[in-house]
Amino acid sequence: MQNAETTGQKTEWTDDPEFHLPKDHWPLPELSHTTKRPVDTQKIDFVAAQASPEYTTLRKTFTSFAFPMVATFVGLYFVFVLLAVYAPSLMGHKVFGNVNVGVLFGLLNFATTYFVTWAYVRHANNNLDPMSTSLREQLEAGAK
Repeated sequence: MQNAETTGQKTEWTDDPEFHLPKDHWPLPELSHTTKRPVDTQKIDFVAAQASPEYTTLRKTFTSFAFPMVATFVGLYFVFVLLAVYAPSLMGHKVFGNVNVGVLFGLLNFATTYFVTWAYVRHANNNLDPMSTSLREQLEAGAK
């Protein structure tokens, strides 16, 4: 959609949907209070940061949660697929009405997806985010 932009006496047409905003506006107004200067990443020793005990703890905390969750979820999914292929009589067994074991197992996979997402977000908010924020602040402080 084209919009009119007035410059002095002349009206120009532009495809910019934000033509009415000042040129220095923030694209995300809710973040406009952040005025920190960008950190010079050339001054950060990333190799030393990766070898630090804080980073090692962060990685261990992530992997000790993520790998078992992914393995459990993928395992449950493959059990569903394998049962559907090799045990169709079991998956076709009616539980009530027209609902069979296969439908319940499929719905369980949806529920498991939501559970894994909820558990990861909770784990990240409570454990990973505080550690990564602390590590980032240490790196940024050392870069000044």
